[in-house]
Amino acid sequence: MVYIGIDLGTTYSCVSVIEDGKPVAIINEDGKPTMSSVVAYCEPEILVGNPALMCNTDVTNILYDSKRLLGWKFLHDLSNAENRQLWTFSVDTRNSKTGYVLNKGTAEEKFLTPEEVSAEILKKLKATAEKHLSTKVTGAVVTVPALFNSDQIAATKRAVELAGLELKYLLEEPTSAAIAYNHKKKFENSKLLIFDFGGGTLDISIAEIKDKNLEVKAVGGDTQLGGQDFDGKIMNYSIDEFAKSSSNYDIVNKPKLIKRLRTACKEGKEALSFNLSSYDIHIDINDELDLNVAMTSNKLNELCNELYSKAMHQVDNVLNTAQLKASQIDHVILVGGMTRIPFLQQKLAEKFGKDKLKFDINPDEAIAHGAAIIADALEKGIAMPLINNTMNELARNINNLQIGGDKSSSNNSHKILFYCSDPPEWRRWASVAYFKDKLYYLGGYDRKTRKDTNRANVRRSNESP
Repeated sequence: MVYIGIDLGTTYSCVSVIEDGKPVAIINEDGKPTMSSVVAYCEPEILVGNPALMCNTDVTNILYDSKRLLGWKFLHDLSNAENRQLWTFSVDTRNSKTGYVLNKGTAEEKFLTPEEVSAEILKKLKATAEKHLSTKVTGAVVTVPALFNSDQIAATKRAVELAGLELKYLLEEPTSAAIAYNHKKKFENSKLLIFDFGGGTLDISIAEIKDKNLEVKAVGGDTQLGGQDFDGKIMNYSIDEFAKSSSNYDIVNKPKLIKRLRTACKEGKEALSFNLSSYDIHIDINDELDLNVAMTSNKLNELCNELYSKAMHQVDNVLNTAQLKASQIDHVILVGGMTRIPFLQQKLAEKFGKDKLKFDINPDEAIAHGAAIIADALEKGIAMPLINNTMNELARNINNLQIGGDKSSSNNSHKILFYCSDPPEWRRWASVAYFKDKLYYLGGYDRKTRKDTNRANVRRSNESP
């Protein structure tokens, strides 16, 4: 019996196990601890990770962003319309499911659901772990964003099933990160803000460690905000700059060039995230033409200022929901590759104080490490660190959905909803809860008396949040 921890990410995925009492990210065939969440359908084989990126096949059959599509019924519901214009694959809605279309317009046309694509990523991670461990993997703890809804969770579970894995626990990503950090640092009683900013999602949670238990106070974020959106800003800027000198060449409608440009822009963003002051985004188009755009950290910050603001707004929302001030947060745990961006670190340091920012674990591996710690506890039948009733207190319990492997639990009497954007007047500072099919606003701040209140209010069915 061997269980593994998996971080199924939008841009990168990671698998971790416990070795000598410590979580270790398993190195893949490319010699890296993380694997690109990309799948290429190159008949008759399916390639995953870096081989998929290098595959010599129709570029529209190289699929990514499956995590962003999980659980969506209709394509028009997706909010990231700007980035969809730069996708090199075909998407469609069929039978009330958003998914990919392979070989569009040919006799070999095939519709694939996002969970089928995610399953291939999970299969590869499972195979990587089995090769490393020299034994068969029998179970997995898989992480999901704290704001995934019931459809997205169901799709994730389906992907795990299609991958031939037995799901032992479905763990919120911020909680997983907190577990990983606590394993290394052994936090005393304290309040944590987990800022998880990855390739496709922003997850923010406030939790309190008290008497070696973790209680989640508030969750928030944006399931359609991540590094991919920053890549899109850089891509659009590069295309506009290229058009100024080569107005007769339409790069947007050439998928192979867009694929290469996406890679170049992503590399540029990552280089600037490691404190380089400038980076040249370059791709050769033909013998007489190339795209060459100078990108500086200042220009990156200018292009992405709206995205930074969105992220920091979500921080404020979560603090308001938890009814806490920034000064009351003891530790800010940074997770996800986007937290490497110096300007974002600066914003968080200005709000919380630089000494509170925690970089003790590789942000790309932290979530997988937390999953591995829980997987190890489940495998050995020992107490799970920091987790007592936490899983029944998280936003995942909306709509009677039980998190984790125990499907028999009926403890759904207490549910916490994530922050509703822009509630009216005093509700802006109120906590929200869902009980017996009604949404309640609890507490809040009275602007006239400038005092906290104990009032409660029920949202009417015809009222917007």
